[in-house]
Amino acid sequence: MALFRSGAQILAIMVLAACGKSPAPVNVMNSADNAAVNVTDIHEDGDAASSSNVTDFSATDGWVGRWIGPEGLFLDIKPAEDGTPGHYALTVKDNLDTQADYTGTAVGETIHFARAGKDETIRAGKGVDTGFKWLADKEDCLIVVTGKEGYCR
Repeated sequence: MALFRSGAQILAIMVLAACGKSPAPVNVMNSADNAAVNVTDIHEDGDAASSSNVTDFSATDGWVGRWIGPEGLFLDIKPAEDGTPGHYALTVKDNLDTQADYTGTAVGETIHFARAGKDETIRAGKGVDTGFKWLADKEDCLIVVTGKEGYCR
């Protein structure tokens, strides 16, 4: 999904529209409800016409629940308390001594969260993709860092 990060990108689409060229449809974030909207046309007055296509969070919503890692480690994924689509409450026990809570946001078929000042990504994979021999025979897994952090059902 393409997200606009600056007014310059919106301006470029408006310029193309003014020149009579139709830009390809793109997705932009609707700040009112944090949902992606598919921009399909630019009117002469510069307003974007959009369809009501809301991003499908079924992949990441399907990850809700507990995922088990080696040696008692785990990843819990819950819907955000405020019910915002595509937002999650994460509890991660990624080492034997500690566990912590994070806020995650769906981006395509991944969940992004910040941990210790670093952006992390949770993605789907198979047990062999985790890099752990204890999980190698599993088919339904989530990976944060290959060989270092993976969880399966």
